[in-house]
Amino acid sequence: MTTIVEIDRETPDPQLLAQARAVLAGSGLVIVPTETVYGIACDPAVPGAMEKLVAAKGRDGDKPIARLAADGGQVKATAKNWTAGLEALANAYWPGPLTIVLETSEGWTGYRVPDHAVAIGLARACGRTLALTSANLSGDPDTKTAQEAVASVEADLALDSGPSAEQAIPSTVIKVDGESIECLREGKIPFAEVAAVFKEAEQ
Repeated sequence: MTTIVEIDRETPDPQLLAQARAVLAGSGLVIVPTETVYGIACDPAVPGAMEKLVAAKGRDGDKPIARLAADGGQVKATAKNWTAGLEALANAYWPGPLTIVLETSEGWTGYRVPDHAVAIGLARACGRTLALTSANLSGDPDTKTAQEAVASVEADLALDSGPSAEQAIPSTVIKVDGESIECLREGKIPFAEVAAVFKEAEQ
């Protein structure tokens, strides 16, 4: 049974974030609000946690799972090659609906800094990036409330900050390889705008 706790969307209670951090540290799963939909998170550094997350989603274990970061600094710490272009993108679009796929020691990984104080606060409380995927069974619709998320996937704790946006437009997903930038999914931010920011910084 999932424990649901109400948490303020703008100024989340540090004690509730600490409670969530403790669940993650014990290889547990936490349902987390973002500015688009509700997600389900684990700490990938804790043995067994990623396997639990994959099982909760009912998905293929080979499918990559993106990372939730508190800021560009957490992403920079994991990147193999952090460039001026990546720094410019982080400064321009994070927090916000941009997912950046870049190379790390664990392979190609997507990172996002959601424009939501609860999600950012949790990653900051944990001190590192967290694995985050949408809180629904693979193939099912996205969940817009904590109650929908709890009904869809099994987790240990749910942070309920109220319903997410009615018109949730997905993040734009890009892949950056050195000086090369590629659009994997056009979302809320036009790719042409993102590419222009990146290329100007790389010059």
